[in-house]
Amino acid sequence: MTLTLLVQSVLAGLTNGFVYGLIGLGIAVVFRGARIINAMQGDLALIGSVVAYLIAVSLGLPMILGFLLGVVAGGVTGFLVDRLMIRPTAKRRGTEDSFLLVTLGGAFAVSATVLLYFGRDSYVLPGIGGNAMVDVFDAAMRVHAIWLIVISTGVVLALRWFYAKTAIGQAMLAASIDPEGALTLGINVGWMRTMTLALGGLVGGLAGVLVAPLINIQYEMGLLLTLKGFAAAILGGLTSPFGAIFGGVILGLVEALAVVTISSGYKDVVAMTLLIAIMIAMPQGLFGRRGRLGG
Repeated sequence: MTLTLLVQSVLAGLTNGFVYGLIGLGIAVVFRGARIINAMQGDLALIGSVVAYLIAVSLGLPMILGFLLGVVAGGVTGFLVDRLMIRPTAKRRGTEDSFLLVTLGGAFAVSATVLLYFGRDSYVLPGIGGNAMVDVFDAAMRVHAIWLIVISTGVVLALRWFYAKTAIGQAMLAASIDPEGALTLGINVGWMRTMTLALGGLVGGLAGVLVAPLINIQYEMGLLLTLKGFAAAILGGLTSPFGAIFGGVILGLVEALAVVTISSGYKDVVAMTLLIAIMIAMPQGLFGRRGRLGG
């Protein structure tokens, strides 16, 4: 294996890892704030990417407008998921399994809707910098992939500040950790959960507009992204947004190195084997304890 091939594999792994990490980040945000595993997270990214494509490509409006409306569409969908699906289920004293199943049903509904109106065709969303590439030790990396990594890192830092330094962020955490105690302090627990789902939706929409230029938009992408994102979130620790990104990077690098050292057919086997081993050794994930303490 040449140095160039190794570097190319690492760059591909980093790019894929941040893709997985972005989806896992949204899953971690929702679980941390509402104790709900949102099986729709990848489909929120699908919604964001479809809206961005319709605005920027189909209508020919400025790309930045398409990106912004794609992110907003994810946030609005997250808000509606809580109001139309999570809240009615909670009123009927639904269990954790109920929340998982209702969001899984929502994911299938989104995929079916995209299939109905867009068919099985794939669509490409232009990225930041177009198709421009940069050379790294004779290996090529898209400019958009660099922006994805930079923006993802910035979002993680912003969320860390939000939860640690803002009253709303701390109220969201309090409502999640001790709902009864939060109520005695005058915190509207239901509204905090709604804001958490909306925040997770914004992260999902952002993931969609950043991921779409790297992988084609098509109706099945939501479920595939959810599975990889969930693996990243579990690996890093479900309560840690930073852990989700870190878990995604580990997953992406392991997959990329498995492709060049073993076979592309075994990349998922190797990655999932690593995930199982870490879960046995550290059931809370790599950063689970830190996440519970507010990290």
